Amino acid sequence: MATRHNRYGTPYAAMAVGVPSRDTDRQLAVTLADEQYGIHACEIGRDIPERVDAVRIGTLHGFKGLEFQRVFLAGVSERLIPHQRLETYRHEQVERYRQEEQRSRSLLFVAATRARDELVITWNGKAGRYLPEHATRSAGHATEILVDDGPPSGSAAA
Repeated sequence: MATRHNRYGTPYAAMAVGVPSRDTDRQLAVTLADEQYGIHACEIGRDIPERVDAVRIGTLHGFKGLEFQRVFLAGVSERLIPHQRLETYRHEQVERYRQEEQRSRSLLFVAATRARDELVITWNGKAGRYLPEHATRSAGHATEILVDDGPPSGSAAA
C-alpha cells in the first residue's frame, strides 16, 4: 500500500483491504498504524469524511456497493473463505451447505469486483477453493508485481 501511495500517487482513501472477519479488520488497522508502517486506516461503514486519507478496511460483507481504485483481499485461504464451519453442514444439511457455499462464493466475487484498477489477493497456506486453479502457480510476490511501469493501472485517483 505504501508503495502504491508513494510511488504512484494513489491516495490511501482510494485503497481498501477486505478480510474474512471483524476481528481481523481491527487487528489489521492496529498493525498498519504501527510505527513500522504508519498508515492511517479506518473501518468501512464508519462515518469518516472522504477527505481523510486513510485505507478503508472491512469484512467482505462491507464491500457491497462500494468502489476503490485498488483492492487488497487478504486471507483468502481455505478454511477462512469459506469459513471452516461450513463443513459441519456438508453431510447432514446438504441444502444448507449448498446455500452457504454459494453465499461465500458470491461474497468473494462482490468484494473482488469492487476494484476499479487493481486487485491483489493474498492467502496463507492453501489458497481458498474459489480462486482459480492457476492462482497458486501464477502467484507472485508483491515486489515482482511492482515493476518500473507500475501496477496494472499506474493511475492516481484525483
